[in-house]
Amino acid sequence: MSSISERNIALGGQDLQPYRQQLDQINNALVDLLAQRMEICRVIARIKSAKKIPMMQPHRVTSTLDTVRSLAPSCKLRPDYLGDLFALIIKETCNEEQRLMDALDQPGVEE
Repeated sequence: MSSISERNIALGGQDLQPYRQQLDQINNALVDLLAQRMEICRVIARIKSAKKIPMMQPHRVTSTLDTVRSLAPSCKLRPDYLGDLFALIIKETCNEEQRLMDALDQPGVEE
């Protein structure tokens, strides 16, 4: 037979289920948005490569981080949280841009 605490946990799980489903939907949407963002960055990498524009644009990175940090208070989020999150996102997209630009710079590789 279940203890009282085990029953409470089971009941609590039922109460949490709709919220967990909402979180799962949000997680899926975030993954989709990150994939869309990465695809746009790949397009940007192709343009940069074709126009011989350097991959790294420090002013753009700084501007983006400043913007997301400034949005944090109105969304009830900590600026450092958003800054750290977007720094990671930007780092990965810069890495992907560089990989693609390096590949495009190889002889015989076309856009």
